[in-house]
Amino acid sequence: MTPLSSPVLYYVYLRSFFDSSGDGVGDLDGVKEKLSYIQRLGVDGILLSPIFDSPLSDFGYDITNLREINPEYGNIESFKTLIAEAKLKNIAVFMDLVANHTSTQHPWFIESSQREANAKKDWYIWAPAKPDGTPPNNWLTIFGESAWRWHPTRGEYYLHNTLSNQPDLNYRNPDVVRQLLANVRFWFELGVTGLRLDSVNLFLHDDKLRNNPSKHLGWQDPDRADPYRYQSQRYNISRPENIHLLKQLRVIADSYEEKKWLLGSLSDPSPYPTIDRYTSEADALDAANVFESLSMCQDFQQVGEQLQQFFATVHPGLGCWSTGNHDIARVVSRWQDAHNQPDAAKLLLTLLAVLRGVVTLYQGEELGLPEADVPPEHRRDLFGQQVIAHYVGRDGCRTPMPWDHNKPYFGFSEKRTWLPPDPNHADFSVLAQESQPLSVLQFTRALLFWRKSQPALLFGSCRLVAFNQTLMVIERQHEGQTLIIALNGSPHAATIKLNLPSPAKTIHLPQMMEIDEEIQSTLNLPPWQAWVGELKKANVSNDS
Repeated sequence: MTPLSSPVLYYVYLRSFFDSSGDGVGDLDGVKEKLSYIQRLGVDGILLSPIFDSPLSDFGYDITNLREINPEYGNIESFKTLIAEAKLKNIAVFMDLVANHTSTQHPWFIESSQREANAKKDWYIWAPAKPDGTPPNNWLTIFGESAWRWHPTRGEYYLHNTLSNQPDLNYRNPDVVRQLLANVRFWFELGVTGLRLDSVNLFLHDDKLRNNPSKHLGWQDPDRADPYRYQSQRYNISRPENIHLLKQLRVIADSYEEKKWLLGSLSDPSPYPTIDRYTSEADALDAANVFESLSMCQDFQQVGEQLQQFFATVHPGLGCWSTGNHDIARVVSRWQDAHNQPDAAKLLLTLLAVLRGVVTLYQGEELGLPEADVPPEHRRDLFGQQVIAHYVGRDGCRTPMPWDHNKPYFGFSEKRTWLPPDPNHADFSVLAQESQPLSVLQFTRALLFWRKSQPALLFGSCRLVAFNQTLMVIERQHEGQTLIIALNGSPHAATIKLNLPSPAKTIHLPQMMEIDEEIQSTLNLPPWQAWVGELKKANVSNDS
């Protein structure tokens, strides 16, 4: 992968990408078969959802062996082959590494949970009940339930910051740290270019297990609907000492001649100071994202507020940006007034393409794929329904990729698939869009290759100039190139007062409507359109 400050990754949700074995579940060989498709998109690498050995109660985030591949997906040899063939196409391979916790079925946890003394006794976070039998403290999971689960065999509680079948590892134990470092080196040695560390701010907890203080909430505060927000998460997440573990991982990553990336994903009520600590000194993570960022946004007001907080807090401002993933409804179905329209999909892809940092496209976004309608009898995401009231789960963004609308299961598999394809996805199939010059797929390819021709987008600084609910103006600058990007994220035409210091030469975007060759003061943007102008000077003001 070219050593850019803003690489583009393609996030592969493996179960739903392509089934090469005919069992209805996507696999590593399926990704290998589609490498040419990925290469044509113009991305720099792929990011694989968790592929490790797992009972799959949470579809891969409950690990039983961090050095083995789940048999449904392949094996170590098929993974090595994928890396080798991806490298021939100049595609880097990134992995989603789940290191904060394991499955309760992991051999380590089974040994640790025994009452008798054993070598893994302190590999997890155990604590006795309080005198009245209740949990050791008041910590809650992000789902609003106690973060402690009683284990009758051991006669103690264990900590789980997520689901109760995912106990947290104890990274205050040097043996656990050494095991993590060895696992990271194992995957780097196999040729992996980067690791995305899941729940990266949860690795360490307060060693005294102190109660979190309460947070004052007014009676009308929307956070009152979420018990997790009743507390200030002072002692259970984002501990200051967490950075020391990440620095040890950085030492390993920097020991290779080839650049090795360390990305982080975290959830925190005040995430951006944490991301700044983890990235600003270049001695821990390369970049990080927060789940509540763009993947939750529904209009430019929300996007702008997130970017504003990020740029004000995180230095030098390298983030991980995505508008979708396997945990949230697809962006063209979520975005205000988008109604799954191709023009809206193109505009939202353009937003991603002009941001600075590690940009990730979730599979299907290059097709403008809408949220699928999964009938209740076919839903598989049981945990989502268990922890969130009136929630249908995350299946709608996880259905199989529609490759060929003429084939059963849209060409994803020859047999019944683990989730049913949505019949409404037929018109969005890869085959259908290949023959349409103005399709979202063709646009994505043109957009990403256009992006590579703009130094300011590859290497430059990023500044948020102005925004409101439907409009956004961004400045990107690198050496002699300054780009002004204006975006209209609505179905209505809009006028933006730019007041540029000098006329900006229009750089025509793929498939976007023709706009005057030069713009200085007033820009008229049609619905779902973007404009890019190039200035000779870096300074720009805006009063829109």
